[in-house]
Amino acid sequence: MQTEKSKITALYTRLSQDDELQGDSNSIIHQKQILSEYAAIHGFSHCKCYVDDGYSGTNFSRPDFLQMIADIENNLVSTVIVKDLSRLGRNYLQVGYYTEIFFPKWDVRFIAVADNVDSEKGYDDLIPFKNIVNDWYAKDISKKQRAVIQSKGNSGKKDERGEWIIDEEAATIVKKIFALCLQGDGVQMIANCLSGEKIKSPSAYTGNVRMNGIAEQNPYHWSAQTVAGILSRQEYCGDTVNFKCPRKKQMTQNVPSEKKIFPNTHPAIISREDFFSVQEIRSRRRRIKPIDSPALFPEIFCADCGGRMHIMRSRNFKKPENYICSTYRKGKLLCSSHYIREDFLGEYVTNFLNSLLREAQDINNFKNKIISEVSQKNMVENATTKKELISLQARIEEIEKILKELYRDKVYGNISLEIFQKLSSGFLQEQNDLQNRILECSRRIAESDKTDNEVKKFLEIIEKYLPLGFIENLNRKIVEDLVDKIEVFETKKDGQNRHQKVNIHWKWIGLLSDSILP
Repeated sequence: MQTEKSKITALYTRLSQDDELQGDSNSIIHQKQILSEYAAIHGFSHCKCYVDDGYSGTNFSRPDFLQMIADIENNLVSTVIVKDLSRLGRNYLQVGYYTEIFFPKWDVRFIAVADNVDSEKGYDDLIPFKNIVNDWYAKDISKKQRAVIQSKGNSGKKDERGEWIIDEEAATIVKKIFALCLQGDGVQMIANCLSGEKIKSPSAYTGNVRMNGIAEQNPYHWSAQTVAGILSRQEYCGDTVNFKCPRKKQMTQNVPSEKKIFPNTHPAIISREDFFSVQEIRSRRRRIKPIDSPALFPEIFCADCGGRMHIMRSRNFKKPENYICSTYRKGKLLCSSHYIREDFLGEYVTNFLNSLLREAQDINNFKNKIISEVSQKNMVENATTKKELISLQARIEEIEKILKELYRDKVYGNISLEIFQKLSSGFLQEQNDLQNRILECSRRIAESDKTDNEVKKFLEIIEKYLPLGFIENLNRKIVEDLVDKIEVFETKKDGQNRHQKVNIHWKWIGLLSDSILP
């Protein structure tokens, strides 16, 4: 349980593409600086930054915003501070819900620095009107943007430049991709070929990579989807294609009749004959028929990379269905296949489950075993987590003292603003990283406190299946009732024998040791 003193102060920043046009005043760095200085001056501690860069204020499904809301619901946040009300959002009904209903419900203090809003002092009557003005602004910008895009699209312009500039190095790769397709290679084979030849992917080549994304970890990784997208671009044969995918409430691909195609608007990279030959080849490619019934195990993961495992079947429909690591499918250098046959996995889970049902016939003894195992596991994990938590909190308090001293030195002119920003930015980043780790530790401790209730829920499900006595045919309903997730390890060979470890995480209680079974 988080005490009021140890709860975090959430510094929320947001920047949309439209806001960037207004200059540096709304930049993420500038917002962080304003909020950090405000927090330091007014004595707010345990600060954590939540950043949504490139998200519209009308969209409330922003990643860090949703994470902040989840942390509030987990009772981890005491205060939310934003630069102004528009950073929270530009829909006056949604903003009103959070400021007047959601934050008070969870006893969270809300502050908008530039708008002089502090829920502890009460809201004035002008706040709803400010939210309405922010909403009008978003709608007006959206309407103007749509009009400009529509005008440019109907005139045949691609963008502000009005024409394409060919990057010869990139054009060589595009020509190679089309040539490989024309000689009969599929998109996955082409992707593997490009990865093997250490050719940078488009996002790595342009430098437009997401933090912790695949391109950042492996700049030579090509996916089948990327290759397919390149092969379908009619722009490579000299045409401009507008209105391919309009912005609507739901993103849908336009039908061909709605597209505006302007031929020969710029130099071609691929001949028109080759482009349409590739489209013909790809339209004739026989695709494997999707599996009619859902997979038996919906939540199955690779134990090494953490990627989800997808069920696959070969073109020879008589062969058994396998689960394959999705990361391995994206690139053989990223992970190994970790494949496992569905019938083998089904047999393993069924045997384990039947052993649990036999042991559960003596329900009281079984209950005591489960409680003892889960409690012991939580006790060990909690001891380690609490030690880590104490260490993290001590370091955060140390950083807060350093930041206060730095701010005092800046105010009294002992150090310049440039030196203050350089020194404080490193400490603020470390503080933010530490807060993330503290939140994770707090979540782990909070989850472990639910032991008795979780065990009760697991036993209720087991008791439902006790009358069966023995499960002969495992089905999706049983799996969804009892299994939370399954982790599959790589196969190890011992002479002629193959061994493969599988972890079954049961609903509500997680992994069980072999000591549970006789």
